[in-house]
Amino acid sequence: MLEQLKKNKLLSLTSATLLLTFILSLLVYQEISLLHFINISFYFCYAYISIGIFLYVVNNGFFDGISYSFRKMFRRNNKEEETDKIVPLSEIMPIPHSLLLRSGVILVFIMCISLVLYYL
Repeated sequence: MLEQLKKNKLLSLTSATLLLTFILSLLVYQEISLLHFINISFYFCYAYISIGIFLYVVNNGFFDGISYSFRKMFRRNNKEEETDKIVPLSEIMPIPHSLLLRSGVILVFIMCISLVLYYL
């Protein structure tokens, strides 16, 4: 049941992005062509993959040491709070990243197929 719900989210996000790509192509270029579709879908792919990779890095604890140091330094002025209660950044922001990454990869695959069709 949970896997089916995740697949539906992935399918709905990818479909909505493709629909938005066609709408933006029509609004920006006043026509729908394969080249315009490729150009606009590149921006969505880049955004999804970049945000997904950033969330993956944050969730895996890469910035925990940096955020701990900054919090400890700024709490030094405020002696009332204890430094033992500093929660890592990866526990504060448990945002799922796999949906954006998977949708970005699917859109890259669709964009690559479109590029092959464009250059044939």
